[in-house]
Amino acid sequence: MDRGMTVQQLFIVLGLGIVVQVLLHLAWGPISIDWLDAWSLIDSTDSLVLFHVRLPRVVTAMAAGSGLALSGLLLQTWFHNPLAGPSVLGISAGSSMGVALVLLTGLAWGWWGITSAAVLGGMLTLLLILLVSRRFQGSATLLIFGLMLSYVVGALVTVLQAEAAQDALQQFVFWGMGTFGQAPLKLSVVMLVMVLLAWKLVASKSRDLDAWTLGSLTAQSMGVDEKRLKYTVIGVTGVLAGIITAVCGPVAFLGLAIPHLVRLMCSERSHRLMIPLTILTGAFMALLADWGVRAPGLDGGGWPLNAVLSLLGGPMVVWVLFRKTWNA
Repeated sequence: MDRGMTVQQLFIVLGLGIVVQVLLHLAWGPISIDWLDAWSLIDSTDSLVLFHVRLPRVVTAMAAGSGLALSGLLLQTWFHNPLAGPSVLGISAGSSMGVALVLLTGLAWGWWGITSAAVLGGMLTLLLILLVSRRFQGSATLLIFGLMLSYVVGALVTVLQAEAAQDALQQFVFWGMGTFGQAPLKLSVVMLVMVLLAWKLVASKSRDLDAWTLGSLTAQSMGVDEKRLKYTVIGVTGVLAGIITAVCGPVAFLGLAIPHLVRLMCSERSHRLMIPLTILTGAFMALLADWGVRAPGLDGGGWPLNAVLSLLGGPMVVWVLFRKTWNA
């Protein structure tokens, strides 16, 4: 490697960092727990705190961070655009629309109703994108369509907000701030399993993704099936972004910034290595950002998740832009 860490060093640092953060997240909290009691089969307060509060939060953060980071890497590769992220296709906006229809119209469906509406909104948006993508030849056109779709859906959500009752509006605003702390353990585990399955699927496309970075014509001359690769990228991104947005809210910057952070830390560009590095870095950064939300030592709690992620991810993206300008 001519710069940054070696791949082996980066894997070790990320792995140890995730393990340490998981242990610290499970151990720290406003309530001290007895570990022997917490891991026993007894339905005690310690066990409830561990398995219903802290462990689901850790698993959700890891799943959301890794899933959005993987989605960002796939979209940046497909669109040949360093500023592409999971929200550019309108999936997050579609999920937000589903939540807005449930919350802002006064439908009290509970947590699972909100989650179902968000997933359905994201999936309908994905279906629309897949249908429209058949008529678009270039990836840039599909990117523009996704952005315009996000603006239109965002405008509809704004109209619903303007007509909503105060309590419903407040609940929607809190959802929009993002959180890792609302999903039950079963749902958080399902999210993590989905990320692992997506990892396995896209890992089998590593050589195709490497070829795609050389340009569409070169990739096709090397035997890459453009349509199959496009549906894989859009499908994986849509499913992951939809479920993560449903559970955690419209989480910002992880999908956009994490692939750039990996490229800054390591010069390796093969997707065979970039994919697992991006997934691990996304999990690590999500856990790190959650410390700002939990705010150790502050009785009043920390900042909203999206505020913390924006403060972390914004400077990172600006640095990438300046770095490209200096190297030009």
